[in-house]
Amino acid sequence: MKRDTTMNTEVRRVQKTGASTLTVSLPKNWVDSSGLKAGDQVSMAVQLDGTILLDTNMDRRKETFKKEIWTDGDESAEHLTRKLIGAYLVGYNVIEVRSKDRMEPEAKSAIREFSRLAIGPEVVEETANSVIMHDLSDPIELPQEKCVRRMHLIARSMHADAIEALCEEDKGLAEDVIDRDTDVDRLYWMAVKQNTLIARDRRLGDRMGLDIFQSNDLMLVARGIERIGDHAVRIARNALLSAEDADKIPNAAEIRKLSAESMRVLEKGMDSLFRKDIPEANDVIDEGRDVVKRCEKLGQGNRAKDSREAIIINMVMDSIIRSTMYAVDIAEIAINGAMRQ
Repeated sequence: MKRDTTMNTEVRRVQKTGASTLTVSLPKNWVDSSGLKAGDQVSMAVQLDGTILLDTNMDRRKETFKKEIWTDGDESAEHLTRKLIGAYLVGYNVIEVRSKDRMEPEAKSAIREFSRLAIGPEVVEETANSVIMHDLSDPIELPQEKCVRRMHLIARSMHADAIEALCEEDKGLAEDVIDRDTDVDRLYWMAVKQNTLIARDRRLGDRMGLDIFQSNDLMLVARGIERIGDHAVRIARNALLSAEDADKIPNAAEIRKLSAESMRVLEKGMDSLFRKDIPEANDVIDEGRDVVKRCEKLGQGNRAKDSREAIIINMVMDSIIRSTMYAVDIAEIAINGAMRQ
């Protein structure tokens, strides 16, 4: 045996035992630190680069990844929530929030609200100065691709309804769009968390039918869709402002048309992603850029006007443009992914 101290690797000779069996002995230090003994099972996974990953842990689903978060009376609920989201996205399945003194009601309220919004975390234990949450979700039941597909359907519906609320001055529909943004956010958090879990345990990706590169692509797509949802909310808020005026929004027909074409670009972009269709993805990019140019043209025609309606139209056009460009980004991700096949 040779030891390469510069790379911290050991080079071992392949031995032949029996007629066709090849064996390689395991490093003693690694065996001792892993607690392996004769008769134990290990898993072996062939990686994309041809190497083999050897793992002594046959079921990481039973592992506990715990994060302890401290808070005090001076910390705002918003700051605590950011830490909770961060711990969730990193992949901790047990999160314990502690306080030296009695925990402030605002802090406990923030924890319960986070548990309500995120997929999986449930409060399992609570004392005067601590709250423990366990993530009860199973990534296999809601895999990353399914999260992204659901996000797409919700965000597309939000966008269409926001435009309808704007053109028809429907306050109720606009408020409903704003409420639905939570559904997109919680699915986005789940998709990001799953990317972390797959990076940590490649076997989870195997069970989902994803490698780490595909998972990274899906996380980027999820980020774009989440922002499309944010722009739908922005349009809905402008719809609420517009509804306060007696006059109908001008250029409603053109706005509807550009919005529909933008969402068609998104639909085709998602289709090219899952079908790994490069020609369709290229069409999406070209069509998306054309939609952007026409949106810019309509916006330019309103910039000289100082009316409230003109300002609202410009903001709506900006949101349609940005949503279209996120759809174009998805098509570019589709091309990159298809080239890896």
